[in-house]
Amino acid sequence: MVEVTFRDLFSISIVMGIMAGTMATMLGYFSAGMDGDPMASLKFGAYFGSGVTSLTLIYGGWRLIELKRGVGNKVQVDKVGQLRELLASMEAYAAGLPWASEKAWRLSTHIRQDRGTLTLDLHEMDLQGARRILDLIIENRPMVGRIRIITGRGKNSPDRPVLRPMVNDRLTPIARALDWQILAKAGSLTLRPLGKRPTVKVWIVRFLFLAGPFSIALALSFEELAGSAAREQGRIFGTAAGLVLTGLLASYRNRV
Repeated sequence: MVEVTFRDLFSISIVMGIMAGTMATMLGYFSAGMDGDPMASLKFGAYFGSGVTSLTLIYGGWRLIELKRGVGNKVQVDKVGQLRELLASMEAYAAGLPWASEKAWRLSTHIRQDRGTLTLDLHEMDLQGARRILDLIIENRPMVGRIRIITGRGKNSPDRPVLRPMVNDRLTPIARALDWQILAKAGSLTLRPLGKRPTVKVWIVRFLFLAGPFSIALALSFEELAGSAAREQGRIFGTAAGLVLTGLLASYRNRV
């Protein structure tokens, strides 16, 4: 996973604010009719864009602080080294495969870190060995955490793909029970921890911290969108929407 800094967060917030402000301006202009006041639409877009920028900064900053605090409290672990040690016996097994002299499955090349994600490449491993590797990963789920498994697309298989169907059949029925979410791509799949739900105390702290800024920003935006004839209704709706959104955001899981 690529690390995001506070500087990155600021840039992302500005871009999101500009995009949201532009769309809100267009929405306000067309909802009022082509004969509406363009300045009112621009004002609404500015309110909405500023609100999105502020909310992204607040929410993203809070999340970054939580992540950095969590990283600071944990001992850094060499996941690649751990997985290589766990699967050490599989290198000896792979050395006995018929094609090992030309293209061998090795710990040093097939277990690595790609863009911050622990990666296991099953190329050059036979079906029986791949199944044993999956069994070891499942048995050691807490240690493994997030992992990307490269299965390939089966283009070199004589008849039909065999590795990918086996991996899917082995992991899909038990992924939820093991707290894994499967993110599938054409030649690989990533097992992503679902994470722990926040405790009531953590949820309340998050909600109290985020509720004010979110509700105020949305109340001002919808008040402006509603126009002079329904400002109070727009303010009430924006406040309610802010509270609902805050509740949802406060419920995000801490992924390990």
